[in-house]
Amino acid sequence: MSAFQIKALPERFFDFSSRENYLKGASLLRIGFGIVILYNYMLHYSQRYFLWSSEGLLGSNRGIYSLYALNDSRIYFDLLFHLGAIIAFLYTIGFMGRIIGVFNYVFTYSLIQCSHFLSDGGDNLMYLFLFYLLFANTTAYFSLDAAKFKASYLKKKDTAFFKMKMVFHNFAVLACVIQISILYMASGLYQVMGEMWNSGTAIFYILQVDLFSNPQLRELFLNNDLLLVFTAYTAIMVKLAFPFLLFNPKTKYIAVFLMVSFHVGIGIAMGLVTFSLIMIIAELLMISDREYTQFYTFIKQKYHRLRIFLRFIMRKKIGKSTTVQSFKITVFYDGWCPFCINSVNRLKRMDYFGLLDCLSFREEGVRDEYKLDLNQLEKRMHSKSSKSSVKEGIFAFIQIATRLLPMWPILPVLYLGKIFGLGQRVYDYIASNRSIVPAGKCNNDCFINNKNQKV
Repeated sequence: MSAFQIKALPERFFDFSSRENYLKGASLLRIGFGIVILYNYMLHYSQRYFLWSSEGLLGSNRGIYSLYALNDSRIYFDLLFHLGAIIAFLYTIGFMGRIIGVFNYVFTYSLIQCSHFLSDGGDNLMYLFLFYLLFANTTAYFSLDAAKFKASYLKKKDTAFFKMKMVFHNFAVLACVIQISILYMASGLYQVMGEMWNSGTAIFYILQVDLFSNPQLRELFLNNDLLLVFTAYTAIMVKLAFPFLLFNPKTKYIAVFLMVSFHVGIGIAMGLVTFSLIMIIAELLMISDREYTQFYTFIKQKYHRLRIFLRFIMRKKIGKSTTVQSFKITVFYDGWCPFCINSVNRLKRMDYFGLLDCLSFREEGVRDEYKLDLNQLEKRMHSKSSKSSVKEGIFAFIQIATRLLPMWPILPVLYLGKIFGLGQRVYDYIASNRSIVPAGKCNNDCFINNKNQKV
């Protein structure tokens, strides 16, 4: 390395540090940790007094570094608890990132200090990461502040203050990566020094504890000595290798995949759900923004090809003529209703197989050709296939949903609504609140009520 290159190293390092790096990973960490915190608030809501209040499990011995220890009043406890849940929600959606981040850290740490019996080890890493993330930009993506960041980025990216903020961000991310590397390395070294892990019997003894074992998987492991030994030694090697695998872009993916798989196994086999989630969420920070963009582009391309393939298979399997005749339906909607037009446009975007033929009953001759009643059409959407009579309302919507692949997950809910009679009532309520704008008859005094805008 030349003398000129050595002199340029500090400048190159500062240039790298002051550029935006790992913004998407930090944003995903914010969302993941926020969901876990909210999960703990909601899951234990009915038992909050027993677990965390001064009248509960630990009584007044709840740690001096906790807001909850300042007062034993139940009103004070409820105020802090609900305020903490609200702050966790604001943190998750990315509102006022750094300010809310400070409050979220204080409230989360205070709650953790109130009961050590709920700790599974993951919360220790989480509040360490929450502290580091106070210095990072966690709202650049997937947040309410994202638009604000993008607008200010172009204006301030060359300013010294902005570059210093990015330096803090990058070092905060680096601190998180170092922290998790130390955690895995220390854990692996302790396991190497342990007699049970050296002999490969550690998993066997862990599965003997009912609290930390899945009965359905216990017999699978206990009846297979080779699997017990392989799992124990693999866990040690993966942890020890993790920090070194991060140095290479290709082996980094292997490290992340192995650790995610490892913690999925812990969550399933040992039931440590929140611990596994926290550790998996921490792995999201290992992927750079460019890699996330490449991954998104790859998934988008594969999704597009899958749609084309499914459409081809569908047409090939049931035949071109039978596709149109047997499965295609005609949907009649109100062409004077902005809500109906937007709904039909969304349905068309989900119509991968071309099974919907949408017609506005306001068009001349449509009602006469299909012998439809105008009064009923104005109340409800109608649909008709070649093999069935005209359906309306929720029944028409179900007929549509069965032909749209993205809507299949909600079909059980629609069928339950149909069985109990609630589906048609909900549909009628929504339909009765829509606005109708007659074509060519709107003047300056015409409003669409649901958007409160002139047309």
